Amino acid sequence: MKKSLLKELLRLTPDPPRVAPLLNRVIDEVLHPLAEKRRELYLLDSALHTAVELGDALAKSLAKTIRYNLSRLLGEEERHLQESFK
Repeated sequence: MKKSLLKELLRLTPDPPRVAPLLNRVIDEVLHPLAEKRRELYLLDSALHTAVELGDALAKSLAKTIRYNLSRLLGEEERHLQESFK
């Protein structure tokens, strides 16, 4: 059975790049010097690192959802279109 072109393209689509390492470095460079004077800024530092990591996890999860489910969702539409042109 021939694979659909959409399914094959989705399978070949790479995962989104991780931005967490870059953003975490920026957070550290900005907040750590300030937190030496105001220790409560370490709480903000932790919250920002958590948000960055969750953002990467969400992006990866969305990419996987699209990769594995989009062809199924669009498959019905593709069949309807093919039938309407017969």
